[in-house]
Amino acid sequence: MSLALPWTSITSKFKTLARTAGPGPTEEGMLYYRRACLAAAEERFDVALIFCSKALELDSRDLATRLLVGRIYDRGLADVSSAVAAYRKVIALASYDPRDAYCAAAQTALDLLVQAQSD
Repeated sequence: MSLALPWTSITSKFKTLARTAGPGPTEEGMLYYRRACLAAAEERFDVALIFCSKALELDSRDLATRLLVGRIYDRGLADVSSAVAAYRKVIALASYDPRDAYCAAAQTALDLLVQAQSD
């Protein structure tokens, strides 16, 4: 049984989170983020990671982009150790606040990864 969501659902959720977030990335950073979402939806994960890297160069605290990186490693590339590191970074940057949407999403994804590894 796969717990993976279709990429269209995931990118839609990221866009919703990005709109509801407070002050955030620059316009250029958002453009890179959107391009990363599109590349991920097309399963061009290497390209998506490049766009994420560009967005993070502009704003290293951009939680939407960092969460997308975790999702790409997790769902797209099945690179568990990189996914765990990315999710932990989101949680730390969100100050371990479970009320923060990005922190909650990263914690849920991390819990699912741990659960899948123990099965």
